[in-house]
Amino acid sequence: MNRNINELTWQEVAALDLSKDGAIVLPIGSIEQHGPHLSTDCDLVFSEKFLEMSLAQLAPEVKIWRLPMLPISKSNEHVGFPGTWSLSATTLMAVIKDIALSAKANGFRRIVLWNCHGGNRALLEVLARDIRIETGLMTFQIFASGATPDPLEPLDPREPDYGIHAGEWETSMMMAVSPDRVRENKRDCAFPDFQSETLALELTGATIGWVTSDFMTSGTWGDATAASLERGEARLGPLIERLTTVLAEIASFEIKQN
Repeated sequence: MNRNINELTWQEVAALDLSKDGAIVLPIGSIEQHGPHLSTDCDLVFSEKFLEMSLAQLAPEVKIWRLPMLPISKSNEHVGFPGTWSLSATTLMAVIKDIALSAKANGFRRIVLWNCHGGNRALLEVLARDIRIETGLMTFQIFASGATPDPLEPLDPREPDYGIHAGEWETSMMMAVSPDRVRENKRDCAFPDFQSETLALELTGATIGWVTSDFMTSGTWGDATAASLERGEARLGPLIERLTTVLAEIASFEIKQN
């Protein structure tokens, strides 16, 4: 089964039976700094690789198709670092809304916003509800690292809260899916020096509007030196299994009123 909607002819798309089951996935990546050791397309690679692996595991009868990657998203938290490309929140929301309208015009009742960039999460939560209201589409958003609990214990107690970018998780995962994008001799360890008594500066409590350069000079949040292929592979299997299950359930999901 060819799940790449762009590789079908218009007649083949017209012949899809979407009256009941079926969903279209919009993969969303980013191109932004990921420390001195990871390529700027890190999130894009994750979005593509994870989705590709999950779609390959779906049963043939599951009606899930995908669109090509949306490569640039809202990455302005990394402004000032070379290699970062960003859309404004307004532009990104407008683009995805237009794609959702096209999904509806093509007969889909469900759209999945598959996202691998943390900077998009808050925006996509708002957008999913707006799309539901404005188009009637059942709209789902899935975030990669939040799709399943981390099966591994952290090597540093700071990592779960502050290892949010180019740290141990992302570096280990990149070693597993695209090791050529890891600059081994550039891996570093960097955690923000927050004032623990000032909740306004803690990402886990009250928050402040921030950009990476406010706190970090290398662009890394976390300990990339602790990353390993083994830790990446240990996480990859459960993540793909969970994503596959979620996509299969979404394909036939129905909203039911009590």
